[in-house]
Amino acid sequence: MPNYLVVLQGAWIVRNARTIKDAMNIAVAEAGKRLHPDLDFVEIDVGVTQCPKCGENLKSVFMVAGTALVGLIFEMKVFNAQSKEHAARIAKSEIGKRLQRVPLEVLEVVEID
Repeated sequence: MPNYLVVLQGAWIVRNARTIKDAMNIAVAEAGKRLHPDLDFVEIDVGVTQCPKCGENLKSVFMVAGTALVGLIFEMKVFNAQSKEHAARIAKSEIGKRLQRVPLEVLEVVEID
């Protein structure tokens, strides 16, 4: 059975952040605490959004009045899945169990060796 790399995107709310950098660090740290040690193999990073006017890649963070919405990317390898869809369901289920009330969306599923 094939192995897959599943990339999910999640929306993380950070309250009382002083700066955008602070919000990004808090979001990654809080997500990491919820996933580890059970899923310590999941990579967590801040996502990138493309500016519709200039095409420049920007970090996926929107901050107003000390509250930030941070777009996080979660990468997880799923072994011996039956299909891409099966791998996506496994990753979404495993990550979603630990990140309750965090909306998750599948961005990409790639077969790996």
